[in-house]
Amino acid sequence: MADPNPALLEAIFADSHKPLRQIGHGMYGRGHAVSFPTNKVPSGIIRAHSTLMADGLLHLDTSPDVVQLSAYPLEVAYWSTKDGKTPEKRDHIPDIAAKLRDDSVVFIDYVPWNEQLDTRLFWRRVKERARHFREEFDCDYAVHDERSIRIEPRLTNLRLMWTHRARRTEPTSLAHARQVIREVKLPATIRSISDKADFARQAILWEGDDAPTVLDETNLIFTAVMQLAMRGEVRLDLGKSLTLDSIIYEVTA
Repeated sequence: MADPNPALLEAIFADSHKPLRQIGHGMYGRGHAVSFPTNKVPSGIIRAHSTLMADGLLHLDTSPDVVQLSAYPLEVAYWSTKDGKTPEKRDHIPDIAAKLRDDSVVFIDYVPWNEQLDTRLFWRRVKERARHFREEFDCDYAVHDERSIRIEPRLTNLRLMWTHRARRTEPTSLAHARQVIREVKLPATIRSISDKADFARQAILWEGDDAPTVLDETNLIFTAVMQLAMRGEVRLDLGKSLTLDSIIYEVTA
């Protein structure tokens, strides 16, 4: 087994790193871009080659275990065979590299299930790539598809969480809301905390009005819970639809 290459693994997450694949500007289909905003890459945007990949990135972007991402990070040349006997080299650029909290790195490709079934020797190639990444980089490699990415209600929950992700600018009351949740004895429902917080809903004072109008569609406690869950400070049951009545749990080791 070769020694891992820490310098190369560090380079793919550097601010200066550029994706090795350039994806087009269309909206759908393999070979076209779905622009995915994320704070886990220096550029703030990953161009996913398909909606499946974009949904896969949603899992990574909302996971507290994933600290950095690198799109189309490197090209590897791995040993394969033409006919099960004759050796040959194959080139491959994985879709994404994800650095985890423990500094380990996993490489991922997003391939639809029907494409896997239609591709000759697909799973052999997957095993060959997995062996290469393990031997050359001491890293895991995996292929993800609809069967794991689009499980419901998990995917819908992640989309909802993602809409509440932290922005560069946010009301100061949101930081207050996060601190309130940190001080609550868990488990507790989002609603029970929200009902006790007099600042949970935002309001706007229109010119000429004597009193502010409460914005019913906003709830700072709900937003704060989603953000803390994405930070790994609290835990939610993603197997049930997220609502104000969802229970917030402590994170256990």
